[in-house]
Amino acid sequence: MISTIKTAFTTGLRHWNIVLLVYALQLLLAVPLAMQVWHVLEASIGNSLEINKLLSGYDHTVFSDFLNTHGGSITPLIGQLRWVLLVWALGSVFINGGVLSTLVNKTPNWLSFWAGGAIYFFRFAMVGVAFLLLFLLWTGFTLLPYLGNLMHNFETMASEKVVLGYLLLIAFGWFIGVVFFNNASIIARTAIIKQGLTVWQACKKGLGFTLRHFFQTTAIYLVFMALQMLAVVAYWWLEGKSGMVTAGLVVVFFLVQQVLVLFRITTRIMTMSGVSNYFSSH
Repeated sequence: MISTIKTAFTTGLRHWNIVLLVYALQLLLAVPLAMQVWHVLEASIGNSLEINKLLSGYDHTVFSDFLNTHGGSITPLIGQLRWVLLVWALGSVFINGGVLSTLVNKTPNWLSFWAGGAIYFFRFAMVGVAFLLLFLLWTGFTLLPYLGNLMHNFETMASEKVVLGYLLLIAFGWFIGVVFFNNASIIARTAIIKQGLTVWQACKKGLGFTLRHFFQTTAIYLVFMALQMLAVVAYWWLEGKSGMVTAGLVVVFFLVQQVLVLFRITTRIMTMSGVSNYFSSH
């Protein structure tokens, strides 16, 4: 497994051109909403002193007045959000298809990315819907029942520590399930590319293989997730030490943020590569 992790790490670094392409595509998906938010902030909310009160700390009364005053500007953004999420989901299916195609076929070039995204789009979309339903069922089975009775538990259990302890335990179980479904979806899509399976066969293969190799695939995922977390913690530490207090530091931290985004894309590719290669070798 260690060799798989090392291979995945070097593979992610070699796919730097794919990382840049994914970064550009995600930026294009985010720009329309960002421009609309900017116009709302500039035209209405940016001229309000109420936002300064919110920046100093949360106050329910101030927040309610803020929504009453600027609700007309915010409502269109909320209405557009569902379409943005739909476009983002479709774009993610295409991007994942392109990335996984370059990984499985060992062809880290843009032509392979575009071809893979187009060829496997519909099957990968169906796989995504299947695992989304499984994720929702898992959330409804584990997390939602406890959250629905959270206030009641605060009143009936011995102490708040017991309530929060159970919540952390359930949240940990929920997270492990999310990791399981994520790895199973990667394996299912890999099986479609390598073995030409149908969507149902691929989903069955992904769930079965991930269950049999649960600890190995989970370890691969957690290693690269830990790299992401270390990068985020390092960024928070740097920002806490200096902060964006001057125009020069604003530029510096903006560039650091973009590097962080690129690193997150890289570690995501590393994760896909590691899980996919482990499946291919077993």
